[in-house]
Amino acid sequence: MLTRGYHQRKMTPKEIEALLLLFKDFSSHYNANALSKKIGLSRPGALKIVKSLKKQGLVVSKQYGKAIFYKVNLESDYNKQIVKTLLMGEAREKGRRWLHEFKAFFEHLEMAVLFGSAVRDYSKANDVDIILVLAQKKIKVVQELINDKNRILVKPIHPLWQSPNDIVKNLALPDPVIVNALRFGYVLHGYDLLIDAVHKAQKAHGIFAVPEPERRL
Repeated sequence: MLTRGYHQRKMTPKEIEALLLLFKDFSSHYNANALSKKIGLSRPGALKIVKSLKKQGLVVSKQYGKAIFYKVNLESDYNKQIVKTLLMGEAREKGRRWLHEFKAFFEHLEMAVLFGSAVRDYSKANDVDIILVLAQKKIKVVQELINDKNRILVKPIHPLWQSPNDIVKNLALPDPVIVNALRFGYVLHGYDLLIDAVHKAQKAHGIFAVPEPERRL
């Protein structure tokens, strides 16, 4: 479990779950009530979590009417490292197979996010959807790696190609396909690029003003 710097204590599992949700679903607006439904706690339990995260400087809040909404705070390098560690932990816990499956790809990629039906229920998936962020000059070699994998995989890899500029632009829009892939998927590679892209999206609109795209499962 991750050790916190400010109070030298470990984050609880629910704090980790809440912080990951606030980062990955950065364009949605969460108060304690909405958060409680997502992380399986009572409203008072969720309120305790976000107050703890705010005390640690990991989230910021803003009041609209009687409701207080919370967003992940990416203004410090320390907080970015916390989020990075949690994303890596999630990938190891829930996407270990895919970290191994795509290991040979990573040296050619800037970022990789697994999403779609393979994440929800692999047994019912028709293919393996993955966002691949890379330079144009790397596409040929990565396509060859995909072709090799598809000769042996039962379910073929279906890539969604993005350049580093594309991913920054599409998160800032925000593009519903890209944002929903992040919301429901696992980040396998390129944590720093992703965190910086989300931070830029926040700054482009204002942290509490990022538009919420159409939700897609």
